[in-house]
Amino acid sequence: MFSFVQDLRYALRTLLKSPGFAIVTVLTLALGIGANVAIFSVVYAVLLRPLPFPHSEQLVRVFDDLRGPNDQDEGMSAPELWDLQDRSGVFQDISAVAPSSSAVGGGERTVRAESLVTSPDYFVLLGAKPQLGRVYTPQDAAPGFLEPVVISDGFWRSNFASDPNIIGRKMHLDSDMYTIVGVMPRGFRHPGRTLNTDVEVWLATGFNGLPFPVPAVRSQRMIPGAIARLRPGLTVAQAQARLDAYISQLSREYPAEYPAAATWAVRLVPVKEDLVGPQRTELFILFAARNIGGSQ
Repeated sequence: MFSFVQDLRYALRTLLKSPGFAIVTVLTLALGIGANVAIFSVVYAVLLRPLPFPHSEQLVRVFDDLRGPNDQDEGMSAPELWDLQDRSGVFQDISAVAPSSSAVGGGERTVRAESLVTSPDYFVLLGAKPQLGRVYTPQDAAPGFLEPVVISDGFWRSNFASDPNIIGRKMHLDSDMYTIVGVMPRGFRHPGRTLNTDVEVWLATGFNGLPFPVPAVRSQRMIPGAIARLRPGLTVAQAQARLDAYISQLSREYPAEYPAAATWAVRLVPVKEDLVGPQRTELFILFAARNIGGSQ
């Protein structure tokens, strides 16, 4: 302790004798610390912080691949989606996710908005609650499109002037009429890829009635992809192994729809990993390089 006090006094005397050097030293340290804090904040927010959903480690994206021609993310059919939900034994819930763009009327003016077509259990799957009204659930299920829709906080504010009586209001999406049943909280975001911006309108369908083919066709891959929640206790690796076995069974049941040459497979990717994608490596390299540079 005595040696430390002596060193501290010597350092202070040196800095006081050279105030210009002291200022440069302090500014350099401040900039270095600030840069490190900023980079770590980005790394934490993007890579380390859990998604804002209950048990987010159970959330996965579901992709169809054709390994024969080496085609990835080919989309799935409605019968396949139902089989994955009801027969695979892997998922607690699974929902289609199909980004779209719609002309929305019913507010102050008709606007173009980014919408997301899902299955009725989308919000249940995520464990997401609205700030106003309610969300649609499997109890609202219908063969075609469901009448209830849910809107984002931003869309409610910008197009409906934060109307507190918005629940029950009618709204056109393209040429069809829907009823607004809920408004999501300000911080809610769809945990997946979108067209251009954030999702502003959520609507659901059972994919088993008009305007979809009736009966549904297994070979028609009209659903771009899906999001799912694994059954409790299953890791992604365990779920993938079970799913591989089930897909082999389906391929034998429907050889015409899943020809051997296509080598159809279903791939699970944790939602967090799917969101971060290639940015994961770049951010870790940036953070490591910054710390190595700072230590030198």
